[in-house]
Amino acid sequence: MNKNGIDSKKTNKRDACSFLLFVFLLPYVCACFWGHVGEETEKLRRDAMNGQDAYMVEVAVEWGVWELPAEEYLVYRLAVTIPEDYHLEAKKAQAVLLRTELAALYQEADGKSIAAQGEGLSKFYQDTGKEAKEVLRESRQAVEETKGMILTYRGEPIRASYFKLSNGYTREARESGEEECPYLTRTDCEEDQTSSDYHSAVRVDRERYIDALQGVLKEKFDRETIWDAGEFSYDDSGYVTKVSYRDETGREEEVDGETFRHLFGLNSASFEARREETSVFFQVTGVGHGFGMSQFAANCRAKNGQTYKEILESFFFQTELAKFE
Repeated sequence: MNKNGIDSKKTNKRDACSFLLFVFLLPYVCACFWGHVGEETEKLRRDAMNGQDAYMVEVAVEWGVWELPAEEYLVYRLAVTIPEDYHLEAKKAQAVLLRTELAALYQEADGKSIAAQGEGLSKFYQDTGKEAKEVLRESRQAVEETKGMILTYRGEPIRASYFKLSNGYTREARESGEEECPYLTRTDCEEDQTSSDYHSAVRVDRERYIDALQGVLKEKFDRETIWDAGEFSYDDSGYVTKVSYRDETGREEEVDGETFRHLFGLNSASFEARREETSVFFQVTGVGHGFGMSQFAANCRAKNGQTYKEILESFFFQTELAKFE
């Protein structure tokens, strides 16, 4: 009886220890079966639970929703939004802009958890190998060395616009009706002219050109009017702001420049169009919408010794760096 009782008590203690060990190891067991986000993500998740980084991001990936701390999200997001071989200071400038985007989303949501873009991020979820760590190494460094820093105008997060490559100038937001973004001004980016992607060309056949525009114009213009009547308006930086169509009855409609260029797969809205007998030929300069920071020019300036602070100052007029708490 006593022997059985003693054995029973020992068994209960062993079971209790086993249970506690199972509970402790459960997250790691799950990670083995369902993937994990790496040691850095787990550390940041624990820090978030302890209040050190309470801001969380929910990212939609193929298998569901991946929740991770904001600063870790920025590491992955940075890796997919700027070329891997760009200078660290250019990456730091980009990291500040990405964090500024998040800060604006948190303000809008009035909370500490938001949904954010997940395109391209899922590849980092299970990959904790040497190659993945090397790809993320400078991204992580850029995020860590700018931790909490955002760009503000009059105390509020700016519209943190960036793009790949300008036509030689960035764009003035006010010319596109964006009065609330006076910090987006025309800035000289002559470095961009040295990029191999600076010039591009696209030819669109007549029928595709007309069909695409009929799909976005609310007015039912006849095909000849669409072919002959397009009038292009440009801003001071050389980007198309709108394309106007007017028929003989006086009906008029406009297509904004960004919509127009996406219709035909043009790299930017900085283009010249030449109508030929059976097609339209577009000569295009730059890559992207042209507002804010040119990543290529930022990289050139970083190589020439500018810090991320100086780079941001050159692209965003009268803005200030601030700590997002």
